[in-house]
Amino acid sequence: MKAFNSGDAAGAASLYDPEGYFMPNGIDPVKGRAGIELYLKQDMSEGVKSCQIITEEVNGAGDWAFERGSYHLNGTRGPESGAYLQIWKKVNGKWLIHNDCFNVIKPAKK
Repeated sequence: MKAFNSGDAAGAASLYDPEGYFMPNGIDPVKGRAGIELYLKQDMSEGVKSCQIITEEVNGAGDWAFERGSYHLNGTRGPESGAYLQIWKKVNGKWLIHNDCFNVIKPAKK
């Protein structure tokens, strides 16, 4: 979150598996780290300034784990909140987000 909250889309995208998927609410999935970085840059340019996540559950085995929780965004569009689920994969000894999806519960104003 530190990279995202400082406006560093490349840094935030570096947490994702190069072959991973980001599945935003209401649009087609975004594949790959480069695509995820572009999505994050666009989100930031459209007014998202900060994100807080609250992890509610983490579990897994071997080279796979999942994380479930809630998130809160703030920015020029107003607040947004929702739930998220991430699947993490150990790639070359490093934990990376392989799949990331979220569900908007309280949308921001557009």
